[in-house]
Amino acid sequence: MTLSLHEGDAELKDVVAEVSDITRQQVHAMIGQLSPFLVAAFYDHFSSHPQGKRFLADAETTNRLRGTLARWLADLFSASPQNPTHVIEAQRHIGRYHARAAIPLHLVSEGISLIQRKLIQQLGKEELPHDQLTDAVIYVANALSAAQGVISLSYWRHRERASSTDTAYRLFAMNQDLPREGEAQKATLMAWSYNVLRSIYVMKTPDDLAAMRLSRSAFGLWVTYKVGLLFEGTDIVAHLTNLIARVDEQLLPAISDDIQARRDTSASLAALHVGVTEIMNSLEVMFRNSRSSSDVEDPLTRAMNRRFLPSIMAYELRVASQTGRPLSVLFIDVDHFKRVNDTHGHAAGDSVLRAVAHTLEEAGRLSDMLFRYGGEEFLMILGDTDQPQMIQTAERLRRLIEETPVSLPDGSIAQVTVSIGGALYSGHPDYENLLKAADVALYQAKRNGRNRVEVAGVDHNATVLTP
Repeated sequence: MTLSLHEGDAELKDVVAEVSDITRQQVHAMIGQLSPFLVAAFYDHFSSHPQGKRFLADAETTNRLRGTLARWLADLFSASPQNPTHVIEAQRHIGRYHARAAIPLHLVSEGISLIQRKLIQQLGKEELPHDQLTDAVIYVANALSAAQGVISLSYWRHRERASSTDTAYRLFAMNQDLPREGEAQKATLMAWSYNVLRSIYVMKTPDDLAAMRLSRSAFGLWVTYKVGLLFEGTDIVAHLTNLIARVDEQLLPAISDDIQARRDTSASLAALHVGVTEIMNSLEVMFRNSRSSSDVEDPLTRAMNRRFLPSIMAYELRVASQTGRPLSVLFIDVDHFKRVNDTHGHAAGDSVLRAVAHTLEEAGRLSDMLFRYGGEEFLMILGDTDQPQMIQTAERLRRLIEETPVSLPDGSIAQVTVSIGGALYSGHPDYENLLKAADVALYQAKRNGRNRVEVAGVDHNATVLTP
């Protein structure tokens, strides 16, 4: 029978409260001695695990998690009586973390079971009286089992909420005139086809043609980051992805081969035309089958509602992890916003926020995601964007906003500036780590005078940000 959240809490509280001081101290001392061994066994196991190893691919993340695991063991098996509420909240935090990072729960359970076996095996080697050994084994087994129960309940509670938000986001986004956006992307696809032909007929080299991958074009990014999110897990996404891959991996190379061999390119160009047409037809099917439903967005700025952020960040991290493409985020804060409200009134502040959001939306790619994060702060997610591109984009956005006067309700004109903090995805499985890095960079930009860009890990004026 599955425990309720309350029952899971109660079980862990009982374990913490009922253990004797002697048993608690004996197990704590053993944990202190065995912690390096237990942590090493844990990571040795999952480093070669078919599923687990992909979550340990980043060395910095692995080193950080080693310390986290050691602290978790020391805290769970503390030498002194603990506040049960703190112990329970620690397990809930672990459950939420693993849910955000999309680490399968069975891997968490497998890891806890591994630690339990190692601990009980070691207890059997200790020269303890029978009663003390029995108490210690029961304490270890019950504490780890109860902790796993709270972690699991917290994990599934977070996932259920995220699933509900995923559905709401898809309904919201489908209501944002996706067919019209699709028509614009069809034009983008045709422009890409024209550029391919132009590259051939102005006698560019096959290397130039090879660089024009459809998957990395504006259209390809839109399919990956927008269509892929809206229709994730459906046949249409896999079909479009396969068609684009066929263009990049078969049709374009065939044209290049014909050019290099000085053969007639008419057949390979005809095949490319068929491939592009098939993509067009697939888009038609997708739009025909989509249905609009809800209308959920920030009512003032029309930017995306922050409640969709967990779903979208989880998706973006999956894409980055699976494809190896870079991922960047920008925190954008309107400078001296309180001064605008105090001087001109809240209606003027609303005008400023709408204008900034409009500029950001218009200046971004259709594959980018813009959120109103809170108050006068926005968040932009930039898929397939490395650090130099992120800095270039952030500076472009900053200049655009600075150069765009805002008309206020009282007839006056406001000159608005923004501070921007950026961060590049490092491979850490929890998106909160990435957001924290960008937030630290934003704070640095404001501290250094505002109306500027700072990026986590980049040396600006001899200041290195280390989130």
